[in-house]
Amino acid sequence: MDVRAHNRFAWNHNVEKENPWTIPVTSEVVEQARGGRFALFLTPTKPVPMNWFPDLREARTLCLASGGGQQGPLLAVAGAFVTVFDNSPRQLSQDRLVAERDGLTIETIEGDMADLSAIGNDSFDLIAHLRSNCFVPDVRPVWRECFRVLRPGGILMAGFGNPLRYLFDDERSENGNLTVRCSTVTRATPSASKSTVEPMMVAGS
Repeated sequence: MDVRAHNRFAWNHNVEKENPWTIPVTSEVVEQARGGRFALFLTPTKPVPMNWFPDLREARTLCLASGGGQQGPLLAVAGAFVTVFDNSPRQLSQDRLVAERDGLTIETIEGDMADLSAIGNDSFDLIAHLRSNCFVPDVRPVWRECFRVLRPGGILMAGFGNPLRYLFDDERSENGNLTVRCSTVTRATPSASKSTVEPMMVAGS
C-alpha cells in the first residue's frame, strides 16, 4: 500500500467533506490575531499555551503536515515567516486562500513529512506539527528531519493522539455504537534474565 498516496487522497477528500481540520480561519479570527489574540490548536480541544511560543516576530516557522488554512495564517499574522508543508494539495490551497484573502505571506510546499530534503539544515526557529504523525508507518524519520531543519535551540511543538481512540469505529461511535474495531494484545520480549511484556495494537477487521 502506498501510504502517502492514500493519505493525500483522503485529505483532499476531507476538504470536500469540510472536515474540521480543513476549514480555514475566518477574516474575523485573523483580525483578532493581528491584535495578539489567537488560539492555535495542535490537538482537537486544547489551544497551545501562549507562553510556549518563542517571540514570533520574524521567527522562521514550519507548519509541518499542517495545511488547512488554520495554524499557518495565525502564525503569519503574528509576525512569523511561515512555510506550510503538507501532503495534500487541497489542504495547501486553503492556506493560500487565507493568505490571498487577508494579505498574508505564506510559502507552501507539497511533500512527505518524513522527507524534508527540499529544506536546508537549520532553517527554522519553530516547527508546529499537528497530530499528523499518526498517518505515517514510522514516525522516527519525521523526528530526524525535524531535528535537521531546526536551528540549534529551535522549538518543536507537536500534537499526539491517544491510540485508544482507534479502538472504536468513528462513524458508529458517533451514533452511540461502541463497536471495537481493534484489540489490544501483549507481546513477550525475551531478555537475558526475564521476559518483559510490551503493549501492541493490532488492527481488527
